[in-house]
Amino acid sequence: MYEQEAEEELRRWRRMLSRKESIIKSRASTLQKRVNDKLPTIYHDVATTCVQKTVEMIIAGVGFTNRVPQERPLSLEERELKTRKMFAMYRRAAIVEGIGTGAGGVIAGLTDFPLLLTLKMKALFEAAAIYGYSTKEQCEREYLLLIFQLAFSTGEMKNSVLETIDAFSKEGVSHLDWHAWQMNYRDYIDLPKTLQLVPGFGAFIGGFVNRSLFYQLEETTINVYRLRWLSELRQIDK
Repeated sequence: MYEQEAEEELRRWRRMLSRKESIIKSRASTLQKRVNDKLPTIYHDVATTCVQKTVEMIIAGVGFTNRVPQERPLSLEERELKTRKMFAMYRRAAIVEGIGTGAGGVIAGLTDFPLLLTLKMKALFEAAAIYGYSTKEQCEREYLLLIFQLAFSTGEMKNSVLETIDAFSKEGVSHLDWHAWQMNYRDYIDLPKTLQLVPGFGAFIGGFVNRSLFYQLEETTINVYRLRWLSELRQIDK
């Protein structure tokens, strides 16, 4: 059965998440802090405000279309195939957007942050509908934020978020620190996105980074919903 294969892949994914950070990532964090200190204040202000407002809108239920959940019964395999096709569409848009804004230097690069974040969130809302969940419910919108946070976090934060996802219930997750969510995302993508601001070099970096970030979000989304699907399946069997 496909569910058995999916469960094995899920176990491999979880093992990968539990690995310690490499020396390269640790050094990248140090470099990132140095680069951040040299960036204009407006860059940090735009990025912080953009992430903060996006979180507030999602929790409040405004700013993103609440897709109608998939009604026709689909298997886990069919839902995952639809999700991958959907992510491929958004990934192509993100690559084009990254190349375009990356070629424009610092000013154009500032527009990339909110555009990319919007594309990611639209993809997550569509994924929820494919798996049959209504984002009209606040707990489901908060669940999407958890998926997002897991995709773009490192170290102990990643393990903490995964534990919260494991314990997810219909009461929602409003006790989470959404300020930490914002800062974690900023920390994760700051270094590659700041390289995108370099004139002449930014177009290549912009397209490559946006492609990589979308692949990261896609794999996380599919595995988290795979985890939820299998968990609900076990509950039905009991």
